[in-house]
Formats: sequence, structure tokens, C-alpha cells
Amino acid sequence: MSGWAKADWMSSEPMRDRVVVVTGAGSGIGAGAARVLAAAGARLVLNDLREEYLTSLIEELPGEGHLIVAGDISVESTSEAIVAAATERWGRIDGLVSNVGLMHFKDIDEVSVEEFDHVMGVNVRGMFLICKHVIPVMVRQQSGSIVIVTSPSGYRGQEFDGTSTFVYNMSKAATRQLSTSLATRYARDGIRSNALAPGTIRTKQVRHFLPDMSAEDEDAIFAGATAPIPLGRTGTPEEMGAVILFLLSDQSSFVTGHTLFADGGHTAKLL
Repeated sequence: MSGWAKADWMSSEPMRDRVVVVTGAGSGIGAGAARVLAAAGARLVLNDLREEYLTSLIEELPGEGHLIVAGDISVESTSEAIVAAATERWGRIDGLVSNVGLMHFKDIDEVSVEEFDHVMGVNVRGMFLICKHVIPVMVRQQSGSIVIVTSPSGYRGQEFDGTSTFVYNMSKAATRQLSTSLATRYARDGIRSNALAPGTIRTKQVRHFLPDMSAEDEDAIFAGATAPIPLGRTGTPEEMGAVILFLLSDQSSFVTGHTLFADGGHTAKLL
């Protein structure tokens, strides 16, 4: 996917027949990306820890032949299985959306080593592992585009109701740097790497972390998060999917090493 191809850029299906791996595809931004990419003609390899989420998602996607590889992305064998599935079916991987991430709310004196290792394992090691196994395929092709989903939290301190999200913030700073390092190292191999920093997107993530939270408390959390956003609303997973489509496709063929903020203007207001 090197160079600017006018036909692809103008196409209503700019990812037609391109093979894209999406991790964390079962819900939220990953599922939104899968919907947008499938509509753009991509052939998808979808990963999530929860197979039932993937099974439900794949039934609604346009196109045929999309693959499911369920498993814990922080375990290396999962990334190996994802890459094997893609290359055995299609012989290539044109795009990677590395999207898995856990939120975490605790102050530093309350966090156990086990909790720290778990969050960093999913948020950082998981992204390292999938990139480790996808990049050799892209190097052989001399083409490919990677989107790493990071967060504005990787740039700033952050608290919710006085409780820190420092572990999450650290992990997102690391993933942003991973994207930058891949961009400079593999540019001459025809591989682009960019990061997406979404703002507040209403997904299942908060409820995964706080499963006993009431609907009223969830509404209050998102209302508070929405208040400082200049556009006055949260984003949607499909809006993030559209940004991911841009970064994967030839529409962004001269863009690499960039972190794109899609946060309704929140970060701009803080600068």
C-alpha cells in the first residue's frame, strides 16, 4: 500500500480485497472499525478475548470469508494464530488495527504488582506481540499500514473523582511511542504506522471495569466526561472506524509517525 493510487483513493471501497487484522474487535472501537472496514471492502481477521462477541459481530458484516481468532492478545500464541490464519487464507496482511486496551482506576499506593502487570500486559505487551508477528509479513510484501489505538491519556495526568488512572496513562504513552518507533524503523520497507487517540467514546469498557455500576451512575460518568468537550458530545465507535479507515487506506499514503486526535476538540481546549 505504498504510493498514492487515485483509483483507490476515489473508490467507494478503498480497502477492497485488502486483508486487515483487528484486535479487540468484539466491541467498542474495534467493532466500529470492523464495520467500517468491511463496508470499504476489506477482508478481516477479527480477534477478541470473547468469542461470542466476534460471532455476533461477524453475522452483521458485509462481505464474506472474514475470520475469527478468539484469544488473549497478551499471550504470544494468540498473535501467532492470528497471523497464521491470515496468511494461510490470503497469503498477506495489508493492515493492522491494534486496539486492545483496559481502563484502570486506582492510586499508586493501592495498585498491586499483579494489577500493574495485567494492565501493562494487555495494553502494551499485547500490542508489541501482534506487531512483532505482523511486521515480518509486511516486510516481505514491502507494504502495509498499522494503526495503534492509543489515547490522549498518554499525554497528560488524569483523575476520575479524585482517583488516578496512571497505569492506563503509562500504557497509552508506551503504545504511542511504539507507533512512532515502528514508523521510523520500517518506512523504507513500505510500512506506515500511525496512532489514533480517541476522546470519550461510549463503549462497554467502563462497565467491564465496573460491572456492578448502575445505569444512572454510568450516565453520570459520561455526562461529566462530555462537559469539557467543545463539540458537546461523545464520539461513536463508527466515527473512530472512519478515522482508522483513512489511516489504513491510500488516502493517507504520505502520513506516517503521526498521532491523530479524534476527541471532539478536548485536547485542543487543554493546550
